[in-house]
Amino acid sequence: SFVGHEYERCKKMAAAALAYKCVEVAYLKAAYYKYPIASKDRQVLQAVVQTTPASDIDNLNNNGLSKMAPSNKDANSPQVAGNHLLLAVRNQPHLTRLLAYTNDVNSAFEATRKSQMAIASAAGNHEKGVDGLSSVKTVLDFNFRSVNDLLRLVRISMESISC
Repeated sequence: SFVGHEYERCKKMAAAALAYKCVEVAYLKAAYYKYPIASKDRQVLQAVVQTTPASDIDNLNNNGLSKMAPSNKDANSPQVAGNHLLLAVRNQPHLTRLLAYTNDVNSAFEATRKSQMAIASAAGNHEKGVDGLSSVKTVLDFNFRSVNDLLRLVRISMESISC
């Protein structure tokens, strides 16, 4: 992300788009390999939520997650039920992994958004001619599964935009 930002700062938007594409791929690969059971974690979490009374979930939504736990005299309050649900969920390693996975995927999406904005800016500025931008667009459309092929295309694209 730093490299992409630096290219943006220097007004080299096509190169910024390529850098952000590399960030996107890095996050997607990390998510893909670090969390191979994300789908199963989602199913477990969904089952926990489905077996939790709707009133407990409503209490979480209505009272917010950041409020302090009530005192013992309020033990029958709706917020106590929400706090118990929160404690149960926090103790689920499935949730922790799923949140980490979601963070990586969200970071990849953010990099995708930045790469799309950078290439649009490069195209709007008629940066580096049609051939160079066409090469960059090919890289941006490339799948994240084959990193070696992606890197080869990035190298070719960088040469075509003279970076």
